[in-house]
Amino acid sequence: MEKKMTNIEMLVWGINHIAENHGFNADTNYEEEGEVCVWGGCNVPTLSDVQMLCEDLHIKRECIESNECGIDVFITEEWWDKYAREPYKKGMEFWRRIA
Repeated sequence: MEKKMTNIEMLVWGINHIAENHGFNADTNYEEEGEVCVWGGCNVPTLSDVQMLCEDLHIKRECIESNECGIDVFITEEWWDKYAREPYKKGMEFWRRIA
């Protein structure tokens, strides 16, 4: 039987997946940084995928920041306490693509 991912595990997996699909890098060291990010650039399709991932995980849009270097997703204490360790419930997953 396969272990179901938690929301924080899916956030890490999803950011890595999006970065790879768009030819960027990812930093998922949330424990040290309090955030995860796609780095190496930013464009509309990548930002859109990150926003859709965050929507599936109940992360508010105001927790997403973008600039020419990349896209940061900040993990709030509220999200951590309420959602991070809950089992991931499959959302629309429009962000998930085959590389």
